[in-house]
Amino acid sequence: MSKLQKYLLAILGFQFILILVVFLLQRPVAASNNLIFPDLKVESVTAINISDSTGNLVFLEKQGEQWVLPLQDDFPVNAEAIPQLVEKFATIRDNRLVTRSEASHDRLSISNENFERKVELTINGNKEIIYFGSSPATGNIHFRLNGKPEVYLTNALTSAQISTSIASWVNTEIYQISSSSVKKIEISNTAGDFIFEPDAESVWSAQQMEAGYQFDQSKWSSLLSGFTNLRFVEPVSKSEKAEFGFDTPQAIMKIEYATESNPSMSGKLVIGSKDGSGNYYVAWSESEYIYLVPSYNAERFVNLTTDDYSTQVATEESDNE
Repeated sequence: MSKLQKYLLAILGFQFILILVVFLLQRPVAASNNLIFPDLKVESVTAINISDSTGNLVFLEKQGEQWVLPLQDDFPVNAEAIPQLVEKFATIRDNRLVTRSEASHDRLSISNENFERKVELTINGNKEIIYFGSSPATGNIHFRLNGKPEVYLTNALTSAQISTSIASWVNTEIYQISSSSVKKIEISNTAGDFIFEPDAESVWSAQQMEAGYQFDQSKWSSLLSGFTNLRFVEPVSKSEKAEFGFDTPQAIMKIEYATESNPSMSGKLVIGSKDGSGNYYVAWSESEYIYLVPSYNAERFVNLTTDDYSTQVATEESDNE
């Protein structure tokens, strides 16, 4: 055997060993069937921090018996949200081991810098961190414990159930008023002042009508729904700041309505400036919080003109045309 042949055999043997090592590291291996968080109870959890690698963050904290958003001036979290989430974490097991290779973490979107979700649980005063990555199949998601190379699969929860959207954790309703109970709506914006009232038969009309135009009940029905129901993207704070733009509002709505317990109610909505994402800051007189609402909701008020609730009256000349 020549010297060259010996070298080639040695290289071939090395490549075989390398392939074998990579295969052993990457292939699914036998795993145990232990709970990741044994004996986890909702009573033992006092804080949950959920983030993604793009900078979105939701911080949930227990204060007394209430869960709140401390970064949003302690806005209350839905009562059932945290028990449901903790219950899901309590069922996660390590019985579906995928790999022990750290080289695969980035590819599976589960590394320290590149991840779908990072969840920090404060349990009995101790912080536990778990990363969630890609979903190879519907209802399954990769996960990894902080500081550990092992990557597992679980179907105990999904990325949507550990959302980094605040709206997923709270009641997003600012107000909801029955349209049949509304007595009067006044809206002011840069286009002018608009006043709408129903008659005794609940037929609406507007005080501001251009010559040759009539009130369009069909158009108004859609507007009325938007004026009497408003939801937010996220709560901001209880304190007003200059950046919210309430000193020079984009629009103001005053609404008079009745409830079962009070026949004479009123509210005032002030729409301020936009944030960097195009949402509008709003303040509602019946709430202590300031909110961000989507542009498509806010601009019903901001951009309102007579064209939005009226149509041109048909004439003989227009019919002949």
